[in-house]
Amino acid sequence: MTHSLHRRGTAEELRNDYVLLVTPAIGFNHEGKADALRKVLDIVFEVGPNNIGSMESTGSIYSGTTRETMLASMHDKGRVRCTFDSREKMAGVIKRLGAADLGLSITVSGLIDEVIPMARGAGFEPHSINYSLGIHGKTGCLPSEPVLQVTSMCGHGLVASNLAKAMIKEVKAGRKSLDEAALKLAQPCFCGILNLERAKQILLAAGEADAR
Repeated sequence: MTHSLHRRGTAEELRNDYVLLVTPAIGFNHEGKADALRKVLDIVFEVGPNNIGSMESTGSIYSGTTRETMLASMHDKGRVRCTFDSREKMAGVIKRLGAADLGLSITVSGLIDEVIPMARGAGFEPHSINYSLGIHGKTGCLPSEPVLQVTSMCGHGLVASNLAKAMIKEVKAGRKSLDEAALKLAQPCFCGILNLERAKQILLAAGEADAR
């Protein structure tokens, strides 16, 4: 799931930031999988995601999509995309999905030293691992690190750099709270993998760094 692979930050900053993608294998076993995907949605909502979206419907829970809309619009080739800000919740979801045995592909993005023990604890042995090698080339042309940390959480590129910059300025100036600014950042990310708690941490750290 390479669109969630390039989240930036130190290992400590990236703890409690997990992305889950559940999908059938299109062309191999997708037929009749809509009900299985609905069961995944039920499990995810019961545990409590930080964010969840559905490009098959109208976006994430922060852009107007509801659980009911996602369930109603799910189809055989659909996907469940969501974010958790708790290791316990992420591990719990993996265990429940394993026990449900729905015949779906499960992909988790996060720190490898945390994700692999989660998978093994649920009885899975990961069959492949993707690493991000970072950005190479004229990196001096890139936005600041706090801005990149925000925009890289939306791998489809729907959270603009200028929006991230604007929200950092709004928080610094006291015109928006952390909650308000994080919500504004999450709304364009239709697939629902922008972690609001992580966004608030980035906004807060950017303000503190500027103050120093």
